[in-house]
Amino acid sequence: MAKQRYQDPKILTRADVSRPFYYMLAAVPVVTAEGLKRKRQSFQLGFCDEITVRQAKARKQQILAPINAGRCLIQSQIPFREVARKFEDARIPQLGAATQAKYRAHLQNHVLPAFGDMLLCEITKPTIEAWLNKKGEPQTVTVKRDGIETAEEHDGLGWWARMDLRNLLSAIFTKAAEWNLWDGRNPCEGVSVGKKKVKRAKRIPGAEDLTKFLESIPDTAIISATGARLIVVTAVVAGLRVSEVLGLQAGDIDARAETLHVERRQHRGDVDDPKSESARRVRQVGVFAHELLRYAAGRGPEDFIFQRKDGRLLDDRDLQQHVFRPAAEVAGIYFEGFGMHTFRRLNVTWRQEVGATPIEAQKAAGHASLDMTFLYTQTDEVRERSHVAQILERLKTGAGELAAMPAEGGVQ
Repeated sequence: MAKQRYQDPKILTRADVSRPFYYMLAAVPVVTAEGLKRKRQSFQLGFCDEITVRQAKARKQQILAPINAGRCLIQSQIPFREVARKFEDARIPQLGAATQAKYRAHLQNHVLPAFGDMLLCEITKPTIEAWLNKKGEPQTVTVKRDGIETAEEHDGLGWWARMDLRNLLSAIFTKAAEWNLWDGRNPCEGVSVGKKKVKRAKRIPGAEDLTKFLESIPDTAIISATGARLIVVTAVVAGLRVSEVLGLQAGDIDARAETLHVERRQHRGDVDDPKSESARRVRQVGVFAHELLRYAAGRGPEDFIFQRKDGRLLDDRDLQQHVFRPAAEVAGIYFEGFGMHTFRRLNVTWRQEVGATPIEAQKAAGHASLDMTFLYTQTDEVRERSHVAQILERLKTGAGELAAMPAEGGVQ
């Protein structure tokens, strides 16, 4: 690493040109394959017929300030790939397992192919917006099957996926600033991802459909039908994420208080704290607490309530592929996007329908913001029809009252 030093070079005048100007020479660290080396560079301060020597001195100090502070080269010469790799090694491991997997995939498949060979200063807001727009367009992908390459048309990334890419890129620049590798504005600031378009309808089953689904759950080599049903009912009753349901231990259930404590999450074998501080919560579950304890009978307080038949930890992907999707197809309620999140969405909606306020629904779901709870809330079709019928009835009544009223200025 080049040793930092304070510089205060003299102001020089270039007079052997048609228009003389003031300039200075300063040693600037340059990134090379061997590390940082100092290279003397010339900095023009202004034309002699436009500025005074005093103004040239002021300009000199402006240029020297970041150089003497050790920030002169970073944003212009550090390759983005180096900062991204540093982010991957230092920051990503601090995140939850699911977020780690998502960010690493985005970094490898999208971010580095686009920006890996660029310098930090070359990544600008227009560049990022153009990239995100391109990611939203249909893509032609070459797929190799049985040694034969064929071109396939794939849909572009959805709004949420592009938001993830923008947020990841922004996080890299934020960390670069913390590490004194970037001293400018975050180029992701104010970047638009475009109009939000929902690729999959967020649907919830009705009470009868949910009953059909629960009755259709099969007994599998992964888990018994009873265990699988209890997983679903836990999500519906308590509004837990699938990782929170699979992270429940027998000691988390309080039979006397009829409560359930969310203390951890289990995601594909990785056991960790809940997603956020707001996700660590206590939920009232009524008599359902006794159902959970009956199922967990014989297990210690620190044993997971829901396990595979062979004692291993459950994986949500296995449950979806071999248990929940087949049951939904048999019950005739399967749709693209159906899964454990459907039941969490059902809890948020039903909770408000039976009288909970949006704030209460937010706290029950463990959402960090009310906006997220709003996204989870769906309108039940039967309930909405009832609302419309009542509105139409009021309109009918109001129209009759208006017809009975005399015209303005008429004789009563």
